[in-house]
Amino acid sequence: MTNNILTPSFHIYYSKQLNQLPRSIKIDIWRRLTSRKYPLSLEQASGIHPEVEDMLNQAVEKYIKKKEHQKMKPITSDCENLLRKENEELCISKQVLEKKIEELLDLQEQYKSREVAMTRSLEESSGKVTQLSDSIAFFKSIIPDTKKAIASAEKSIDLLENKCWHLEDIISAKDRKIIALVDQILSKTKHSDVTIELEIYSSTYERKLWAKRHSESEHDLETRKIYTFRP
Repeated sequence: MTNNILTPSFHIYYSKQLNQLPRSIKIDIWRRLTSRKYPLSLEQASGIHPEVEDMLNQAVEKYIKKKEHQKMKPITSDCENLLRKENEELCISKQVLEKKIEELLDLQEQYKSREVAMTRSLEESSGKVTQLSDSIAFFKSIIPDTKKAIASAEKSIDLLENKCWHLEDIISAKDRKIIALVDQILSKTKHSDVTIELEIYSSTYERKLWAKRHSESEHDLETRKIYTFRP
């Protein structure tokens, strides 16, 4: 009698579900049906019964999800690491360009200050034309070169700003790519990564936490490396 209870003897009607399950799960389902507090009789468990069908369908669904999760996990990890590395490299490149732009802006300011100083010197020296004629001629001769240098610096700044905007677009596209990939993975694995901003916040605390991280990332490169933000 014990052997009959422990040995699965499902109806052929459930062959589709049974073919998708390993023997250990079949034995466990049979044991639960026939040995629980209010068990099915062997005749009920071996026939077509709604409880048997529900339990088999649930087991198949859980087993398929488990196998999909095991397949997706290494792929997810590799993709996230690759995209995060590319994002870090782009952030570093952007930081270098921003520093160069800052240097050129400082140079432009120096040129403008020098031009203003030279113009003031010329105005203050107008009453001493004879004595300061050589100085006036010198200052006038370098003004065109200064203006050319300023114009050249402005062109360089415009070029670097365009490159900076292009890099920001690339970084934004990478972020969207990471988020899209993670959203796709989450829809299948029901798994969440706390370093990636979710599309929908689960609480007011989570919303405030991400707002704080947004603010910190504007001044902290390390924060931008750790977290991926939605645009």
